[in-house]
Amino acid sequence: MLAMSGACVISTYSQSAAQFTIWGDNAVRMGDNYGASRFYSEALGQESGRMELQWKYAEACRLSNQYPLAAAAYEKVQHKDNGRTHPEAQRWLAEMHLCAGNYDVAQKTWQKVKQHAKDSTSFDARRARNALIGCAMAKRMMADPETVDIEHLPQPVNTYDSEFGERIGPDSALYFSSLRGETNTEGEVQDTGAYHVIVLSSREGAGKWNTPSRMPAQVNDLHENANSAWSTDQQWFYFTRCDREGRCAINASAWNNGTLGEAQEIPGINNGHITTQPMVIGGNGHNTMYFASDAPGGQGGMDIWVCDISGTRILNPRPMGPPINTPGNETCPFFDVDQRKLYFSSDFLPGFGGFDNFVCETTPNGFAPPVNFGFPLNSPANDLYPTFDRNNSTGYFTSNRIGSLAKKGETCCNDIYRYSYPKAIAELKDSIPHITSETAMKRITSLREKLPIRLYFHNDEPDPRTWDTLTSLDYARTYDAYKALVPDYHDAWKGNASGTEAIDAFFRDQVDHGFAQLNDFIALLEQALKEGQRIELQVRGFASPLAKSDYNKNLSLRRISSMINYLRIVDRGSLIPYLEAKATKGGRLTIRKSPFGEDESAHGVSDELKDLKGSVYSVGASRERRIEIEQVMLVDADSMVEQVTSNVYDVLAGTITQDLGSFPQLQPREAVFMVRNTGHTRMSILSAKADCDCTAAQLPQRSIPPGGSGPVIVRFNGRAPEGPLQRGVTITTDGDPATLRLIITGSLTHFE
Repeated sequence: MLAMSGACVISTYSQSAAQFTIWGDNAVRMGDNYGASRFYSEALGQESGRMELQWKYAEACRLSNQYPLAAAAYEKVQHKDNGRTHPEAQRWLAEMHLCAGNYDVAQKTWQKVKQHAKDSTSFDARRARNALIGCAMAKRMMADPETVDIEHLPQPVNTYDSEFGERIGPDSALYFSSLRGETNTEGEVQDTGAYHVIVLSSREGAGKWNTPSRMPAQVNDLHENANSAWSTDQQWFYFTRCDREGRCAINASAWNNGTLGEAQEIPGINNGHITTQPMVIGGNGHNTMYFASDAPGGQGGMDIWVCDISGTRILNPRPMGPPINTPGNETCPFFDVDQRKLYFSSDFLPGFGGFDNFVCETTPNGFAPPVNFGFPLNSPANDLYPTFDRNNSTGYFTSNRIGSLAKKGETCCNDIYRYSYPKAIAELKDSIPHITSETAMKRITSLREKLPIRLYFHNDEPDPRTWDTLTSLDYARTYDAYKALVPDYHDAWKGNASGTEAIDAFFRDQVDHGFAQLNDFIALLEQALKEGQRIELQVRGFASPLAKSDYNKNLSLRRISSMINYLRIVDRGSLIPYLEAKATKGGRLTIRKSPFGEDESAHGVSDELKDLKGSVYSVGASRERRIEIEQVMLVDADSMVEQVTSNVYDVLAGTITQDLGSFPQLQPREAVFMVRNTGHTRMSILSAKADCDCTAAQLPQRSIPPGGSGPVIVRFNGRAPEGPLQRGVTITTDGDPATLRLIITGSLTHFE
């Protein structure tokens, strides 16, 4: 027998602690961690002081998802051992508090993990930083959950065992994996060796799910089989097969309208490592397979990999790398072709606990940073296997969250869930009635009443110690990271009660209030954009005086960039059509960036690097590290400025700045500046004078009407020293403004 029944465990008091420990060790070897936890618990009832037995019990509880019990056991180990024999006990204690949803306790424990990590680049230090961000994010999102309907699929799809890995097949049936077995009256699985993970399918009809059907023996043999995928021509079925030693490999079987050929292991990607969870997409005449693997070459743990595939032949398997892969575990890839987005699960990125589901967009330079699904789609427990169908705004995921069917602890087992949104994301399907000028101005007035909106940042965040003017982070992530640092601010004012009270008041009344204001403002803004209005926001940046003014201006631009990134992801991308001028009803949103550096910071704020208490952790310095949405303007369609969001408009100050990003020396670049006529008569651009021979300007041939704009193309030949770049062109006009500075910035890398 691989495990004894619960009734046998409870009734066998005549057995010694040593015998219970032996039974527990055997259960662990057989993969029955829940059974092992019961045996170890009985042994501890007789010998509660044995630390090594307590450690075995903690591990068995963790591996069987009994989070509160695991946390209590790890805490006893940590208290007695203090990291000498089991230095990892404190991190697992923090993880278990996180998985149990005890975020205040988890935050304190993770702070200790962070403080005890000697190397700030170590796994524990990086995980602690992400977990602290996750604690702050979880508390914020749970206080304001996303509007989404979540359905726990009923029996017979879900059972009191484990169901996972759901995928919709080419025949529209739901394919999923299941570990099903018989239980006794105590809810104990009678014999884990008598059944295997199998692949099933079921259909929904008349509001009910059919009894699941087993896939044939070509797939469901005596191994563990899971994870369904198909080639885009529906000629091949892919799945994972694991042996008793835990080695998992991706297999393929010829698929002909549901009839399967013999399965064969795909060569070239398995090689003795765990390779699993295939997902196939098509495009440009070939198929691409995403999968998860612990093969060498990744960032650590399980990673998302990708390769080209044709039948059973693969080409160029490679790990995806950052920002998707981390030193932790990334699994369950799902790529949505319509959205060009990758969905996956991670236990290392900032999340609610355990595995969380994430999504990231493709960009011209790869993938944008992953975005957490948020609450309630993610929970403190494990959430895995995310999917999404944009056509009906519906997706599936797997979770062992509280509420799943369970008889071995409320978070013991995985179940399948379906979620849906009340409307199609980022699509304006309803007809928009004509809006009058009076109504438009009322909308603008409502938006202006919310101003100014102040958003705050930690020192030199985001992306510290860089000259970049753009960031890939969004404001929600910088906000959560900032909130996670509150204990550091408390430490700086330790022993000063009024100081810590002032810090708490600042975060509550200004940091939290500003983010809440922004979200209220966005709701009103989206309503106006849906009506077809064209709106421009003016955003100014401020910084505390710890760095040079030029550096602080770039830092302010990064902070404004994080706000724009947040606008792109909020409400699952509903504002993107307006930011990209692609909305069907003509609504458009542009951002005028006005960066200020140290010259705009408050007097009396310390700029001494040695005075971190005053220059970083004081309320005065903290107030200066902000951006402000200070103006909302309604722009007439006939005079709309066609600008890109990387341009920085400050016409009143006489400058327009555009960042070219990072690029190699000797590679020419050009920037198009849209120069606006702010006067009341037509304006011609008369001349342009560049700072050096490396820069030249091409002027518009026609005069610019009042309120209109015309393009000035500034060309840079790439000849400049390696490092930060700033070049300018001064133009003269016969109107308003009379002169204007056009500035290009960027960073030159060494020419190879």
